[in-house]
Amino acid sequence: MKSLHTLNNNSSGVIIMVNRDRHDIVIQILKRAKTGANKTELMRDENLSFSQAKLYLGNLLEKGLLEVDDKHRFKTTAEGKVFLRKCEDCPLFMWHSQDQNPPLSKAK
Repeated sequence: MKSLHTLNNNSSGVIIMVNRDRHDIVIQILKRAKTGANKTELMRDENLSFSQAKLYLGNLLEKGLLEVDDKHRFKTTAEGKVFLRKCEDCPLFMWHSQDQNPPLSKAK
């Protein structure tokens, strides 16, 4: 399931939209839930529909990467934080931090 997400607002004021894959969405949910968030906040902040939120949050709860606290807020578990650290170390997820328009290398 892919969805559009605002990647960046560049200096010209143009909003760049990119397709996110499941991994991107999971990582964004876990990052947002580190400090605790209710379902509505997650849906708004991560641009998820109700059905998407229900699917992702259910799966993350089932896998033990999220938990629900006594205030009914979703929080990233210790296992979820380990997962996030591993994702940050994975070169496949480094494209987010790369320059969107890298300079072209000159042929030698």
